[in-house]
Amino acid sequence: MRSFSKISSVVSATALTALLATLALPATAMAIELSNSSPSYGDQITAIHNDYGKEVVIRSGIGVDELKKMRDTVNEQSRQIEEFKRSSGSSSSSSGREVEDLKNKVKEQDRQLDTLSRQVEDLKRNSGSSSNSNSSEISNLKQKINDQDRAMDQLKRTVEDLSRKVK
Repeated sequence: MRSFSKISSVVSATALTALLATLALPATAMAIELSNSSPSYGDQITAIHNDYGKEVVIRSGIGVDELKKMRDTVNEQSRQIEEFKRSSGSSSSSSGREVEDLKNKVKEQDRQLDTLSRQVEDLKRNSGSSSNSNSSEISNLKQKINDQDRAMDQLKRTVEDLSRKVK
């Protein structure tokens, strides 16, 4: 909107300057009549031209309809820019939220991995001590079996000695 008001101010100032310049010209050079009616479709904007030191009013080649189209284009572009600002602002904030959510998920997964690694270390230690206690139990059992083997061997000898004596 600001751009349009600047353009219309410039156009209005140009038109007013052209009209004032026309009024300042000698009456023999040109007669211009001012009217309160609205511009028509084919009307052109006038401009002041310096023709070898002489100020003259000329047709600019820019029609009123072209100025209206420019105004509409500027308004549409302003609306699109504002819409883009709103949508890109909201998408960047939603992207920011998504990034923050992902960072939080990564931190949570790091915590879970730390917990799991601690649990694995605990299991290793417990299984190691368990192995040690199992291995000591196995050693004790082997010792008992060896003791029983010796005792059986001794009983066998005793039975053999008794059987020889009985014969």
